[in-house]
Amino acid sequence: MISSIASAMSGMARALGQFDRASARIAQPEPADLVADRVEQMTAKHAFAANLATIRTADDLLGTLIDTVA
Repeated sequence: MISSIASAMSGMARALGQFDRASARIAQPEPADLVADRVEQMTAKHAFAANLATIRTADDLLGTLIDTVA
């Protein structure tokens, strides 16, 4: 369970870095490819959301496990 949370947190950090890099390229005075960078931002957003869903699911599972044992 802990490894899935750690993996999801790592994935969230990667997605955040990907989003930040694409944002920095977009902010350039003359961005090379706005469409590709915007697509990368959207991909990072979905990756972040998927990893967040993993953490929420692990949290729900842990809560259920604790309720069952108690």
